[in-house]
Amino acid sequence: MHPLMITAACGQAFPPRPNATIDTVDDVVKSVVMAAKAGATIAQIRAPSTHSPVTGRPQTDLKRWIEMVSRIRDACDILIHAGTAAMEVDARIEMIETVRPDFASFLLGHHGIVSRGKEHASLRTRADGWRLLQGHLKAGVIPDFEVFHSGNARNLQYLLEQEQVPRPLALTLFFGWDGGEWSPPTVEELLHRVPLLPPDSIWSITVAGPEQTIMQSLAIARGGHVRAGLGDYPYYNEGVFWRDSAQFVERSRRIADEMNREVATPAMAAKIFGLKR
Repeated sequence: MHPLMITAACGQAFPPRPNATIDTVDDVVKSVVMAAKAGATIAQIRAPSTHSPVTGRPQTDLKRWIEMVSRIRDACDILIHAGTAAMEVDARIEMIETVRPDFASFLLGHHGIVSRGKEHASLRTRADGWRLLQGHLKAGVIPDFEVFHSGNARNLQYLLEQEQVPRPLALTLFFGWDGGEWSPPTVEELLHRVPLLPPDSIWSITVAGPEQTIMQSLAIARGGHVRAGLGDYPYYNEGVFWRDSAQFVERSRRIADEMNREVATPAMAAKIFGLKR
């Protein structure tokens, strides 16, 4: 069993706090540094974005990505995970080639979620996925495959039949995210989905709902990893907001300590994934 990798989802709350504004680069960098000090292994970040009125896909400013990643790397050694997976494929490839995060979210199918009070739907074919995967391999950026349901697991198998992807694979399993990609945040769903994953996979979970504590505890107990924070789901307990994403890291460490499971440092995770920092 690998040491526990804690990913802090830093950025604007999902769904947003009342009267929330779009996060600035300063906000994201500050959130990441606090999470790193609390002991997070990986920081999942998203550049401030708008959405295309035609495609519904997020549109981000490449300069903001560059500034965020540069400032985070100057401030701490946390591994960087670039979110906003639903970007247009060409824009996504340009971002990973230019910014070179350690990981980047990778859609394995169509994207239909309700986020920040708005419904976002976009298409991602297998051909799109294959082209994006080639971009990841060329840039040396680890794809973090997003598995919302069993159909995504099947698309991942298809891609692995087309390309040789370095092992171990990085995957994030989603539970309770509203919209067409919803799946139940239950123990039964987790136990159903994990056997569908390829061998030599390192999987993490993110839960949008009050079930997150139970689900995260189960994942930690069964050798999985966890991701949460203001960027994913803003509630510490039902109706009680997180203070910040670092508070999630602190809670995950407490659960890991109770289970006698070591928490990975960024250097340890980099070694596991073969990252050259």
